[in-house]
Amino acid sequence: MKQKLVSFMAVVILLGIVTACSGEESVDLEAVEVELSTKPETVIAGSQVDLQALFTGMNVSDKAQATFDFRIGDKPILIEAVNEGDGVFSGSFTFAEKGNQTIFIHLYEDDIHITKKKQVEVQ
Repeated sequence: MKQKLVSFMAVVILLGIVTACSGEESVDLEAVEVELSTKPETVIAGSQVDLQALFTGMNVSDKAQATFDFRIGDKPILIEAVNEGDGVFSGSFTFAEKGNQTIFIHLYEDDIHITKKKQVEVQ
């Protein structure tokens, strides 16, 4: 009986160790948000705009990468964003046309790929 108890305790301890070692922080993808800001605040067609995306709701490492994905007609234009740290990514773009323009912001962190859709009004 004592040997069975010792064996059982050994299995429980081993499971605890394995669980603790594989304890990567899980990400609630629904909780991840992105705030997009532009500089200048009023975006003018034909003028360069600086974009800044701030991701919240997860820990974003310095190794994470992001792209700004502009849909101009049927063609996507991808701009590699610069990781500024603390979940902030930046890049520049010049919109050719006025109107509401769609930007898909892609975040790549380890094996996670998150895409968020944002609109920018271009005057």
